[in-house]
Amino acid sequence: MRVKDLEEQLALLPAYWFPGQTWSMRTGMGGMNNTTRFVEVAGSTYVMRLYETHRDIDKIMFEHRILLALNKRKNQLPYRIPVPIELPDGGTVVQLDHNQGKLAALFTFTDGMNPTWMNSEQILQFGAAVGQLSAVLGTVSVDLKPVYPPYYEIDNIHPRCTPDAIHEFCLHPPETFSALREELTYIFERFSAFYQAIPALRKLPHQLVHGDINGSNMLVDGDGRITAVLDFEFVTKDLRVMEIAVCLSDLIDPALSKDELKRNCTAFYEGYGQSVALKEAEIQVLPLLIELRRLDVFIHFLGRYADGVDPQGVLIDIIQNTFEKTKWLQEYGIELVLSLQNKQKV
Repeated sequence: MRVKDLEEQLALLPAYWFPGQTWSMRTGMGGMNNTTRFVEVAGSTYVMRLYETHRDIDKIMFEHRILLALNKRKNQLPYRIPVPIELPDGGTVVQLDHNQGKLAALFTFTDGMNPTWMNSEQILQFGAAVGQLSAVLGTVSVDLKPVYPPYYEIDNIHPRCTPDAIHEFCLHPPETFSALREELTYIFERFSAFYQAIPALRKLPHQLVHGDINGSNMLVDGDGRITAVLDFEFVTKDLRVMEIAVCLSDLIDPALSKDELKRNCTAFYEGYGQSVALKEAEIQVLPLLIELRRLDVFIHFLGRYADGVDPQGVLIDIIQNTFEKTKWLQEYGIELVLSLQNKQKV
């Protein structure tokens, strides 16, 4: 589909939700995985999302069902979540054409900006917001089965990224990635080691998780207060502790000192623990699950590169980031667990 054709179709989409009304559409900051437009109708603003990562309506319907269920519990959350806007026929999804076309949906809009976590107090608020959402998601049940598998089912992250394909890319990288041979070999070693832990992980508590909470999927107001958690595209049933592992993965920046990283992680965990009390076994596997998050991101972007979605430079950055964070976890993961255990005992 040509860009011009896509823009023309996007311009017609609001009519599905607002037949006979006048609207305007503008571009703005959006997520990395999908196309985003902002639609204004009768003084109200909405967010239109064009799903770019897949054309699986079952995945979207599950996401929307969870969001509608959360909306019924909105008084239990101190911030907003996106709510799908219903079409006149009661549905929430539009297909751009009738031949496996891209899927679009419209959501409520919350004003704000993406946060940057500058100090421990802000990180504590971040953790508190994640814990609040995790506690509420633990009470949600819908009559649809999740389509996305748990994170630990790493054979299912991307259809192109089979274990054999990952093995080939990491141990026999294309010439354009040969300078990263050491990093890729190490990543594959961690990928292989993870398989041994899967049987034990399956025994830990499971529930619905957002699965991708980070600064780009949150909004804050001018005072730094969290106003919204966004982008539930990957919501699924998974390990309860995976939610915090995803967040800690983003907080771990090997460029920071070990002491600062530990302070940041314990501040997040303190906020999270205001709503959720993890079991000892869940805390013990956190370093492994943080590694899993990095491996998942690597495989996800390897698939995007194979599909021609991202240029080589994006995957190179992901490889380097994955290598640095997994190395840090191998060196300091036990200390991180001890610091969180001590925080829970306080």
